[in-house]
Amino acid sequence: MRSRVAGLWQVRGGPLAATVIVVALLFTVSFPELSLSVSVVFDLPPRGVGTPEIVAVALASVLPAITVPRFDGRELTARLSARLGHLAYSVAALAAPLAVLPIWYWTITARHPDEQFPPLHGLIGNVVAFSCVGAMLCLALGPLASAVVTPALFAGFVVAQHAVPDSVLTGHFATGRSWHTNYWVTTALALLTLAFTWWLRGIPRPERP
Repeated sequence: MRSRVAGLWQVRGGPLAATVIVVALLFTVSFPELSLSVSVVFDLPPRGVGTPEIVAVALASVLPAITVPRFDGRELTARLSARLGHLAYSVAALAAPLAVLPIWYWTITARHPDEQFPPLHGLIGNVVAFSCVGAMLCLALGPLASAVVTPALFAGFVVAQHAVPDSVLTGHFATGRSWHTNYWVTTALALLTLAFTWWLRGIPRPERP
């Protein structure tokens, strides 16, 4: 059992993924107050993008590319137990960007103990949504698409939230000033991503033999 876990860890890029996650968390602790202002409608307050979203989306963009299976297509004939192991690893990679949120929240509240911050769970939806987007882009179009298109989509998402403040994007996902999570949408996205991962056996379509 231990050898199988170690093999999965190596085959799915575990050492590099762990290093990237640690670097991201250290960055979060070091720069918890990093903030960008996005404004496309001049008579509206800007949409802020802070450290938790920036770092979490960065992880959601690169982790799918890093953790692509390296079995040269042998997953296509893998037994059920092996497929379940890969699925569990994919779940861990999908959830990894969420680690940014409690680290950031602990750091920012420690620095500003007298300030009141909204409940942290309001940011979960945005992070899970873009983790799912990154994973599905990687599976559908390849690792490079995940690394490049995911942050581009997030930038478009932020601009759209500011440009159309009463849209579905602001109603179901957090903004810089209003943190809220629609758990139905979040759960549906996560289940869809896991189903897509299971169907493709974790192998991006462009790399299938």
